[in-house]
Amino acid sequence: MKNKMIYIAASLLLLTLGFSSCEKKSEGLTSITYYAELELLGSDVVGVNIGGTYVDPGYKATMNGQDVTSQVKVSDNIDTSKKGVYSVVYSVVNADGFASTASRTVIVADLSDPIEGAWVINPASFRIYDAGAPTSYKGAFTITIFKNDAGGYAVSDLMGGWYDQGAGYGPDYAMVGNINVAADGTITLVDSSVKGWGDAADDLKNGKFDAAANQISYQLFYASVIEFDVVLDKIAF
Repeated sequence: MKNKMIYIAASLLLLTLGFSSCEKKSEGLTSITYYAELELLGSDVVGVNIGGTYVDPGYKATMNGQDVTSQVKVSDNIDTSKKGVYSVVYSVVNADGFASTASRTVIVADLSDPIEGAWVINPASFRIYDAGAPTSYKGAFTITIFKNDAGGYAVSDLMGGWYDQGAGYGPDYAMVGNINVAADGTITLVDSSVKGWGDAADDLKNGKFDAAANQISYQLFYASVIEFDVVLDKIAF
């Protein structure tokens, strides 16, 4: 009987400690957590002329039906004195410390240059592997092009984002490269490289810049058995 009473007392003690522990873990938290909803006004990708001033297109935030835009914190790494790709990050935290975030890409470039800036993969683009059927791109990936020191242009990914953005392999699997663009719009490949695989393009053919359509197109050959038929449309800022 004594042992049974000791067992019951111990069980009650453990149960009490369990409730106490739960109370401490939930201390300071509301019973229902509402997350903020962040909405960016304007485009997710914007351009700024080099030497100019970045003006944010705006944003708004709501939480449980209430406007909390004033609580949004904004940070960026933009330097409009240097060409490049920058980002603006927006964040708002709810009462329980959970953050909602959004981001915008900012391209600083010479916006008067017909080629320099941001481009998006056209739905007509595709890849052919080992002479098989064409496969379309999985999204409207963004490619950047900047004038280089040699008078040509540096391209962020000649493969149009297929592996970097589409397959999610990351920037090491983008084919960075340099191209020349002749007065008649003919595009020729200068060099290329894929850091992740340590190789480069086999060839680039039928390269063309169509100034009237703001479009670039070419066939890129890679790894002996892969062909990328790339069409890029310039993003207007």
